[in-house]
Amino acid sequence: DPPLLLVCVAKTARDYSTMTAAEHFAINILSEAQKDVSIKFARPLEDRFAAVDWARAPNGCPIFAQVAAWFECSMHDVIEAGDHVMMVGRVTAFKSSGLNGLGYARGGYFAPSVAAKANSSAAGGEIGAVAVLERHAALFPLGDQNLSLPRYSAAGGDPAKTLASQLERSGLSVHDWLSLLDL
Repeated sequence: DPPLLLVCVAKTARDYSTMTAAEHFAINILSEAQKDVSIKFARPLEDRFAAVDWARAPNGCPIFAQVAAWFECSMHDVIEAGDHVMMVGRVTAFKSSGLNGLGYARGGYFAPSVAAKANSSAAGGEIGAVAVLERHAALFPLGDQNLSLPRYSAAGGDPAKTLASQLERSGLSVHDWLSLLDL
């Protein structure tokens, strides 16, 4: 409290100075049908905004059409982090369309909702969690005095329920946040 959003920006980004000096900024969570928008903004086009349909959010930030969700933020802090900065925004407006989001990892696009369903049905797979309480991550003994994030076998069943059950057995109180996951 207040709701904050963090985004990392490379100091070499073409719009770095504009982005870090702004009083407000927006984050558009692209929908799984917007791979073309992602590609346009990844390339050095002169006017990338001319290539997409967009409107202004309450504080004037650009919000793309047909996104899964968007956040408009007022600048809260800019934190140095090596060759990047972390822009921390205080969320001033938000909207979710209910569309599935688009993900990008290891050089390829994917739909997180589809990936989660595929992962949950994989026999013998593992599930894990990042459990945070008062800005401290929960780590569990791995043996030989090493620590690890919690990981459990997900052989069949509902992965969210399996994860909640295992975390509670480890002494962590699990709340209704699991219902927010789209597994």
